[in-house]
Amino acid sequence: MERASFELRDDEIESLRARLQSCSNSSSRSSIPPPRRPAADETITFEEWQAKHPCALTNFTKILSLLKGKRLAVFLDYDGTLTPIVPNPEDAILSDEMRAVVRGLAQQFPTAIISGRGREKVENFVQLKELYYAGSHGMDIAGPQDIKHAAGSSCDSSFQPAAHFRPLIDKVYEELCDRLVSVPGSYVEHNNFCVSAHYRNCPGESWLLVVKAVEETLAGRGNEELRITRGRKVVEIRPKVNWHKGTALNHLLDVLGLKAQPDVVAIYIGDDRTDEDAFKVLLENNQGYGILVSSKVKETAAKFTVQHPDEVMRLLKGLVDWAASEDNAWQGEGAAGSIWQPERRYDAIGATGVDKSATLVSPLLSRSADPDDDAAAAGTVHTKGVELHGGMESSAEQLKWKEWQQHMGHREYPGSS
Repeated sequence: MERASFELRDDEIESLRARLQSCSNSSSRSSIPPPRRPAADETITFEEWQAKHPCALTNFTKILSLLKGKRLAVFLDYDGTLTPIVPNPEDAILSDEMRAVVRGLAQQFPTAIISGRGREKVENFVQLKELYYAGSHGMDIAGPQDIKHAAGSSCDSSFQPAAHFRPLIDKVYEELCDRLVSVPGSYVEHNNFCVSAHYRNCPGESWLLVVKAVEETLAGRGNEELRITRGRKVVEIRPKVNWHKGTALNHLLDVLGLKAQPDVVAIYIGDDRTDEDAFKVLLENNQGYGILVSSKVKETAAKFTVQHPDEVMRLLKGLVDWAASEDNAWQGEGAAGSIWQPERRYDAIGATGVDKSATLVSPLLSRSADPDDDAAAAGTVHTKGVELHGGMESSAEQLKWKEWQQHMGHREYPGSS
């Protein structure tokens, strides 16, 4: 039977507090953690849990049926979703293959990364200017750089709802660093509008010390402006503002003119408990579907699941392939006049990771004339149509889905075999 993941829950934090109090009043310490109540979903098998939250890959055809005739917007967590969880947070570098897939996705659908990390740090990891980025659990949002939208001007979506907390967060960071300097394996991360204390690399007996340091740092400043949240082997101090990944998702949909539109479906993919806020917003507003990344049984508001970042990549590749379909409303009149516009470019290496053989470019919205464009740098000659290596050129008319399949060779959707 699969069990829930190792992230701390409310009852676990209460147990830790109780142990800390007993340790301070007793000369002896117990290395055995107290028993805890199982979560509701921990009493079922993984197969039973996945029946409630089906695999997005094996149900990809169903997902496509839900997207038929809709404009898709994609929202992604970073750590544990686009990259595996790693011992050192500074080593969570995006792979070249995943970067190519996300680039292809962002060319066809409005795409955002919403992370608990600082926004600049995530931008440095990802290195894609086509994306919308929301750092600090959505408290620091910025739109794509140098991207012209349908109206002809850059979309200004910069927003920092907790900006006035920054001086306080700076002080909390310094204090927490001082408190944890002697705790082996601990790591304090400044994420602009929140501070994260990681204990993934700490020996088990030091986990309590990390939690205690966070609790004492918060207690020393009162409990009026800051709060504690938990994630996967991390405890965080954040401002007490009514803002989270779900509200950030809503803000971005609003900025893009996509909020509460009947032909818009949003997909959010994430692995951590803070991503549940986004899953719940989509569910409550009937705006789309959450996809949880987890190989463990856990309570979730997500509709679908995948088990690890490799499966996320397969799923995203499938969406990039589907972008050329007539079922994608961004292909038709539904995109006319929208704030965001697709580039209508289908890059074989971006979609599948195989050698590039063709590129479909919109004659109106092409960025391929940019000398810094990756394909241009690779020596591909672009014209207003479908370009093949060697200068062969086809009609400028947009390829239909079946023609595209014939041109590229038939490719099965993920999970179809």
